Amino acid sequence: MSLRPFFLVGIAGVVLSACNSDLDITAPYKENTIVYAMLDKDSSTQYVKINKAFLGPGDAFTYAQVPDSTEYTDDQLQAVVQEVKNGNVVNTYALHDTLLPHDPGIFAGPLHKLYYFNASLDSSATYRFEATAKGNHVSAQTSIVAKINPTGAILSQPLRLIAVGGGYATQTIRWNSSENGKRYDVSYRFRWDDVEGNDTIPRSFTQSLGSYVSNGLGGGEAMEAPMDGETFFQTVGYRAGDSPNVTRRIYRGVDILWAVAGPDLHLYLQLNSPISGLVEDRPTYTNVTDGYGLFSTRRFLELPVNSLSSNTIPELVQGQYTAGLNFCVPFSADFGCD
Repeated sequence: MSLRPFFLVGIAGVVLSACNSDLDITAPYKENTIVYAMLDKDSSTQYVKINKAFLGPGDAFTYAQVPDSTEYTDDQLQAVVQEVKNGNVVNTYALHDTLLPHDPGIFAGPLHKLYYFNASLDSSATYRFEATAKGNHVSAQTSIVAKINPTGAILSQPLRLIAVGGGYATQTIRWNSSENGKRYDVSYRFRWDDVEGNDTIPRSFTQSLGSYVSNGLGGGEAMEAPMDGETFFQTVGYRAGDSPNVTRRIYRGVDILWAVAGPDLHLYLQLNSPISGLVEDRPTYTNVTDGYGLFSTRRFLELPVNSLSSNTIPELVQGQYTAGLNFCVPFSADFGCD
């Protein structure tokens, strides 16, 4: 066994013994402004989370339970969001504060302070955040994710997951990338009703189909995600569950879901994804100047695809993965719910 580690420990012991025994592990008090916002064109109200963070003596968990430790007072913070087109500020929105519930945790609750502004966002504009927090000026900016454009067969009913000649089929979900959209998380929501005695209970689950990244931000790039038929029915069989109290399951539909992230949000998600290699260090990412956090954009789309093809319906009702779950399909001649 090498003696080098023990030698280094011995040196450290000598150095520390020669220092003042009153070791202060905290730096001088300094506040940092933390900003988080996800601007969404489909929402008329935009929320911005603005907090302060600092390191000081004492128990950080105690600080966290005191709102004044993390939240600015009205006289300490002035913040606006500016709409910029062709280099000119065309609108300025003052941020107003409100209190909303948040999940229980280490921070003060049950309410927390958020800031908001009301606006109809323009996907051809840039939005710039400007704030002065106790004399410290912070700023950030983002473009806006434009409309998501599904294309191809997914737009035409019905959903085809069984081939005409038999066997499982793959439904390809196609879309054109959005301007300013970088990452596309695609999933589907399966909806049905459970009938238990005299009660009809709406149920659903959401299943991811993967994440897809566009090559650029100009929009119009053809993208696609496969929806494998066999995997679909396996998932329905597993996630719908086998409850002895359910006498019937009424199929209600499938929704195709897109969640689109702007470039800064995409990079943030990349850097905070689960570690899969030997290197565990994560670089700190922020796009807030003289502060920390993330000021970015996102957008969502839900596309109902309620009808099932004539070959797909029998597989849901009596197929190898879902037989015995008592599914029926309204208005189906052979597998209806009457």
